Amino acid sequence: MPIPVSWARMSPIHSLPVELLTSIFQLGVNSDPIPDEQVRGQPTFEVLVSHVCRHWRQIALHSPHLWTTVHFRTRAHMTRGEVYLSRNASLPIDIYVDTCSEDDYQLRKDLLFRDDFLPIFEILIHHIKRWRELHLIVADLECKSHARTVLSKCGTAPKLETLQLWHVQNWRTSERLYNHIGPPPVVVFGGELPCLKHIILQGVNLPWSRSPFLRNLTSVDFALHSDNVRMPFELWRDMLDASPALTRLSLLFAGPRAASTGTSSQSDGIDWWGAPPPPPDLPLQPGTRLPPSTDPVQLLHLREVQLNNLEADYLIALFRTLDAPNVRALHLGLDFEDQDFTPFVEFLAAPPLHPGVKPRAPSAHANGAPGHTAGPGPKFPMLERLSVSALRCSLGSWRALLAASHRLTRLEADFAQITEGAFDVLLEPAPAPDVPAQDPSEDDCAVCRVNGSAREAGARDAPPANGHAPPARALPILPALTSVRVSGVPGRPLAQLAALRRAAGRRIRRWELDEGGRDEVGEALEREAAALSEAHEAREKERAGGRVVEPWRWDEPLERVVWFREEEEEEEEDESAYEGSDGGDTGDTGDEGEDGEG
Repeated sequence: MPIPVSWARMSPIHSLPVELLTSIFQLGVNSDPIPDEQVRGQPTFEVLVSHVCRHWRQIALHSPHLWTTVHFRTRAHMTRGEVYLSRNASLPIDIYVDTCSEDDYQLRKDLLFRDDFLPIFEILIHHIKRWRELHLIVADLECKSHARTVLSKCGTAPKLETLQLWHVQNWRTSERLYNHIGPPPVVVFGGELPCLKHIILQGVNLPWSRSPFLRNLTSVDFALHSDNVRMPFELWRDMLDASPALTRLSLLFAGPRAASTGTSSQSDGIDWWGAPPPPPDLPLQPGTRLPPSTDPVQLLHLREVQLNNLEADYLIALFRTLDAPNVRALHLGLDFEDQDFTPFVEFLAAPPLHPGVKPRAPSAHANGAPGHTAGPGPKFPMLERLSVSALRCSLGSWRALLAASHRLTRLEADFAQITEGAFDVLLEPAPAPDVPAQDPSEDDCAVCRVNGSAREAGARDAPPANGHAPPARALPILPALTSVRVSGVPGRPLAQLAALRRAAGRRIRRWELDEGGRDEVGEALEREAAALSEAHEAREKERAGGRVVEPWRWDEPLERVVWFREEEEEEEEDESAYEGSDGGDTGDTGDEGEDGEG
């Protein structure tokens, strides 16, 4: 029987089972950036595959899990949102509503603004029992008023896991933010969000005492809260105590209230909750209320901490009340020109021991094995990643922090915004910690340059003629460091750091360098890293006798240099590229022609 012509012409991909194609489509949708980070004008993956051919279109339109993210940014998106909701009539939905400021609306009349806010939620409110994520951004006080109305009357969202409320207003100065007097906050979702895990509030506060859903959280992200609207400390502590599985804490000009609320005769401000523990031999009157630092909240699952635009004294007081020995990632963006953060950095490097404090529970590795135990040491003894965008402190405190971070494998730093001389500390030696050495084979290189001299590939230091062993190579500070992202440093100091760490057998495998600081020495470092990697790969293949053994070891080069641009520069270029255009936000849903072709 001859094969039909239509079969013979069919692309092999059309022979894939529908179930497999559906899984591939889902992987594509999962790989798309979230709507807030999507490139304007670029179609989403689900729309893209629904345009390829009639067969793919039918599969896509009948796969509701492809249409679970509903994004509203322009008026055209309102129609698109209704189409998405019709294609997914039962599965949980993730909602992004991004309204604009008055200035932006004058430039682009298709953006969502005041008159469009309530109609958006008229579309969404019927599906509130399916809301899984709500990301709501307002940049106008009238839109914020509409949001208060909607969220105070909508009732509970029983499946909501992520709540992000952003009020993005250009307050110009922190004083204007602090002095802004708005209406009191309203109870949202009837005070009931039984599945809430992630709370993100920027420029938005809640009636804290009437928000019982602030418990069992896994991430807390608070930003731009003037002190008068911050959570009283007792409620803050209750929230953390009731969230033992918390993994992420991010604070930007936010946190517990520093001023006393004045609701009782005893102070509940920072002068009480931020005080150090009293000496154990200090006689106390009966009924004396001890500060929370004597019994810190245990956050044993906390892995990531981000701190931005908070004062040094406030940070020390705050972290006296928290015990988080398993933090792996720390970001510091402490951008106060008149603030010296030396005391806080010293506190991170070696917090003072107080005999009156309850003992810390031992930390543990991810596999359950014992980790750091209680005792003197840094505040975050398990720290692996440190990111610093702004920090003014003494070189001594900076050195102490790095010297205490024995496990640090990645450092991200804008050294233009850190104390002068901070990069030079990386060129200093440090006492050798208990860190396993790198594979000796990785220490070989095609040409290793140390202090301007070259050493041939595979060459080893020969033992001295007198038979005595050569002196041990001094370990550099941050001995476990393998990855850096650096800006504000020219090429020569970077090359010096590379040579020093190669000589010590502690090479940096990945260098991410600021494109704005590219120079000849930096480019020479890039070429040298490529040559070292090529030589290392060739040696590995030679040792394997030409056989392909463990090819995954070659996926990441021995050393690699990549260049990046600062986000601010990219954003400026993006704005200029879309100026005067619709930015590609056409609301396309793939409905042009039922066959999806053309």
